[in-house]
Amino acid sequence: MLAISFYNLHIEGGIFFTFPLFLMLATNFSILIYLVIAQVQKKQFNTKWLEAVKQIGGLAAAWGVLSTIIGLFNAFDALEAMNEMVAPQIIMGGLKVAVITVIYGLSIFCVSMFAYIILKLVSSQSNILSIEQGNEV
Repeated sequence: MLAISFYNLHIEGGIFFTFPLFLMLATNFSILIYLVIAQVQKKQFNTKWLEAVKQIGGLAAAWGVLSTIIGLFNAFDALEAMNEMVAPQIIMGGLKVAVITVIYGLSIFCVSMFAYIILKLVSSQSNILSIEQGNEV
């Protein structure tokens, strides 16, 4: 059920706008899995990967907002060109669809920032512990 509604949100939000967001989500999850495995195995990782999670999250938020603004601009352009009154329910339905990409992008951003903060704290904590034990990292 959830997969069907997730797929429908992708289609409703516009595949041109939601597919890049999905790629950002998949990329971030892949990087996060790598970082978590490295942390669990007590291996060091390049901090550039951690920064990539943060930057991809920011890009997802920006892409979501940009997509919504482009969608609203096109919708208002179409409404302006119409000669007859449009029912408010149609406009509200369109606005509901317009915010899909913002919600999606900001969700990716929030998850990315949460993971970034947790991994940053855990990695700095393990570095502090290894320095206290005499093992310079």
